Amino acid sequence: MPFTSQFKDKFVAPEISSFTAASISDVSAVSAEQGYWLLNFMLSSALRVTMDDALRRTLYNFLRRTEAAFREYEAARQATLAYLANPNPDAVSQYIVAIDHWEVFLSQAYQAWCLLAKGQKILFEPGDGSVTQRLNLLYNRAKHAEKAITSQQLPPDGTLPVWLKNDGLHCVESILTFEEIAEVLKDLALWADAVQDPLTMREKIMAQYSSPASGPTQET
Repeated sequence: MPFTSQFKDKFVAPEISSFTAASISDVSAVSAEQGYWLLNFMLSSALRVTMDDALRRTLYNFLRRTEAAFREYEAARQATLAYLANPNPDAVSQYIVAIDHWEVFLSQAYQAWCLLAKGQKILFEPGDGSVTQRLNLLYNRAKHAEKAITSQQLPPDGTLPVWLKNDGLHCVESILTFEEIAEVLKDLALWADAVQDPLTMREKIMAQYSSPASGPTQET
């Protein structure tokens, strides 16, 4: 028996009945070293340069989180596209799988930026509307679902703190478009390309910042 739109929107996910299409970029080849950043860093930090332990641990975990963010994004992308290719009642579980991967992506991507900032609150100004601020907001909604429920931070009758629409990931207060999400990953890749070799890291980062056509966005 087919589910009605009202049933799906209330009992499955907010606005799922109108989620019919999405343009989600393939970012599997943004860097030639993608997928090897952490291994390259291990070898470089062991064989080519000596760092204090705090910096070594920070950069190690930044790269670990960045690689995980790329993996979760691709898993989320594939699950989302699979759902859209077959949006019938039997595919509802595929939507939930997609949301699970998107929530882990939000966590890994935001924690990667936090590691790069070394815990300093310099990623964004509260409520500034930047990509990083909205990434943080969606991450916290997914992480603290219990608070979102008790604080009425879910849509009326809705089940999820973060859900999918045709343009991207939504919560009650904000959105990250699929284009912005891809840019988050591209920015992380620029930093990962530099961090993977601590011996040349400073020069590569300075080169990115000195070029107006490239480099991380100002929200980072």
